[in-house]
Amino acid sequence: MILVIGEALIDLIENRYQPGAFNAIVGGANANVSIALARRGTPQQFLARLSKDGFGKLIRAKLEANHVGLDHAISADEQTTLVTVSIDSHGVPSYSFYVNGTADWGWTPQELPTDADLDNLHATAIQFGCLGMAMGPGNLVIEDWAREHFKQKSVTISHDINMRPALGFERNHERLRVERINDISHVIKASDEDIEWLYDLEPGTDIDKIVWKWIGDSGRHVFITRGGDGVSTYRLGADGSKIRFDVPSRKINVVDTVGAGDTFCANLLGQLSDVDALGTDPFDRLQNLSDEVLREFVYNAGIAASITCERAGAEPPTLADLNEVLASIN
Repeated sequence: MILVIGEALIDLIENRYQPGAFNAIVGGANANVSIALARRGTPQQFLARLSKDGFGKLIRAKLEANHVGLDHAISADEQTTLVTVSIDSHGVPSYSFYVNGTADWGWTPQELPTDADLDNLHATAIQFGCLGMAMGPGNLVIEDWAREHFKQKSVTISHDINMRPALGFERNHERLRVERINDISHVIKASDEDIEWLYDLEPGTDIDKIVWKWIGDSGRHVFITRGGDGVSTYRLGADGSKIRFDVPSRKINVVDTVGAGDTFCANLLGQLSDVDALGTDPFDRLQNLSDEVLREFVYNAGIAASITCERAGAEPPTLADLNEVLASIN
């Protein structure tokens, strides 16, 4: 059972051909991961704080329609987080965020599953990241909760960095936050653009030194998505040697990239779950995977992400969708 914790919000997207008219679309990186896991048939629960307002009901309906587990979701009094997206005459989007005091960031320790709850759920992993780990006060509550499980070696902790610079975060503060969370994570996923922003680098700068610093002498596994250039995987060998291998992406006609990283993350974790590579003593489980098996998992997760890119909005594939495309390639 994979537990996903974080935001589920509403994107209000302006109709390009009808200025002033907006469509409400369920979004949020962690909601997307939960839906992608559910669509591939991986046992999951989404730990979300869903508002009781109209938008919250819309979010809950979308999650339930996709068979996302909500047994431990919180029915919150605060309003739903909103993001408005306006499109100019040239098709260029601009964003406005309504995040202050909204439901997603209000976590308290009492709202989180206890150790007994995790045992009863047969939880093997906690997946988090993006705004859920950046917005207070709830982010620090989640971080403290995850840190305890990292110390206990009870579940795999997976961190999708997924930066949102448009919210005006201070770069140095964010870098320290991300590095702190990386230290209590077993699996880390980031895009090359995430790292370039965090470390104020020019596009195309070599980021390997940064990734190896994240790993240190641990069994941490890092996956860097590079858009059309595929995915780079970093891990240490049994003898402590540094291993990096690159998996190319599938060439497609991109409709948009919304939800692609979330789909990659969900399908990578889903495959790790399939072979019992998530759970207690997480570093040992990951180390037992061969490079060949890990390469296959990354390839399949990348194909799943590419399918999402061929669709408008965050619409991850089902396992049947993915297998159909894989069969057509092979």
